[in-house]
Amino acid sequence: MIKINLLPQKEIKAYVDIKREIFIVILSYTLIVLVLTYISINLHTQQKALRGRLYALNTQIQKYKSIDKKLKALKQKKKIVEKKIRIVSNLEKDRKKILAVLEAISENFLVGKMWFEDLEIKGDRVHIKGVALGNESIAEFMKGLKHTILFQKVDLIKSQKRKVQNLNLTSFELECKIIYLPKEKNRNAGKT
Repeated sequence: MIKINLLPQKEIKAYVDIKREIFIVILSYTLIVLVLTYISINLHTQQKALRGRLYALNTQIQKYKSIDKKLKALKQKKKIVEKKIRIVSNLEKDRKKILAVLEAISENFLVGKMWFEDLEIKGDRVHIKGVALGNESIAEFMKGLKHTILFQKVDLIKSQKRKVQNLNLTSFELECKIIYLPKEKNRNAGKT
């Protein structure tokens, strides 16, 4: 038996080429799908890892928020304590100043010749109101205050005659400016 190929050779070759092209296209699509699947799985894995890390970081943030609140509360308490320390320090300085002023005034006070009615210390000013036997007593007291190292200026603001229980007395007002506050060491050194 004789076989005769009635199909033309060109068509057979074209059919084989079409098969090959279809195979290459299918293979290309398969590779693309595999690559995209790999990328998708990889991205999903990375996303999952990042979500876990984000959760861990959020947990740490919450932990640190409570610590931050405590830190802020401690800072607030620190400010309050520092303010109290400054107030106590200022009170201590004022106490020393008042003691120094009272000591200087009492050293120059003329017993039996004058009486104080009011003594006010504000900042670097001392305001004294009182009654004396006469202008000489007031002048002697002022002179004594001027010679102390504590007062720079001693001014007589007012002086006028006043009758108290059938006695002719002189009421006065003085204002003194404080310039020097002796340190505790210097005051104690003079006593030894």
